[in-house]
Amino acid sequence: MDLRLTVVDVTGSTNDDLLEAGKQGAPHGTGLAARAQTAGRGRRGHKWDSTAGNLLLSIVLRPCVNPAKYSGLAAVSGLAVHAALEKQGLANEIDLKWPNDLVARGRKLGGILVEAARDNEGKPFAVCGIGVNVNYTPQEVPDGGLAAIGLSDLNESVPAVDMLLDEVYHAVIDAVDTWAERLNAMEEDAGPLAPVHGEYIGHLNWIGDHVIARSPAGDELARGIFQTVDDFGRACIETEDDLRSFHFEEASLRPMGK
Repeated sequence: MDLRLTVVDVTGSTNDDLLEAGKQGAPHGTGLAARAQTAGRGRRGHKWDSTAGNLLLSIVLRPCVNPAKYSGLAAVSGLAVHAALEKQGLANEIDLKWPNDLVARGRKLGGILVEAARDNEGKPFAVCGIGVNVNYTPQEVPDGGLAAIGLSDLNESVPAVDMLLDEVYHAVIDAVDTWAERLNAMEEDAGPLAPVHGEYIGHLNWIGDHVIARSPAGDELARGIFQTVDDFGRACIETEDDLRSFHFEEASLRPMGK
């Protein structure tokens, strides 16, 4: 394991721990993994079931890009996790779900939570939290969420969690560094997903399907065909009347009829 990746038996939240470490100046690539968490969380503050046997990892990221473009980090990290699992021969049935989940067989395999902050010197950084169900599949289904699935449900033989941790940790850092370099070589007004847009769309599920966009409160915002996600990370839905675009903070998508 890399010396910058620390593994502990249990903590409240690896993201919380590294947000504090980042504020104290922890460098790019500082990683913290836990066997279990007592206060794991996902997007919009949803509880993340963090029982032992799964991959629970957070990484401090300090990419040299405009902090306004940190919104691309979830997609970049999702692609990196997918690539790491693919390297292990585990990704045959795995897709990405906008904006930050890994799914398989219509169920949630993992999630990514990116939180941006500034350290005590005012410098921007982000913490990328990654949770992947490996040997334990949570039974609780959050309101409006997908039922869970684990890597062990998809494959007869799954590598040890520590091996997967090492692969995912390095894949995410490498992917973020490459993304930052490519983004800085583009025009200043390029969207944060521009360097990975084609690859991201290629792994995204429900493209071309009928979906419903719902607000964080569960209200229906639109229904129509999920056409694409643009370079700025907005889901584009073709309704009967027009093309609607939604930022990830505004909406979640579900297939029609589910």
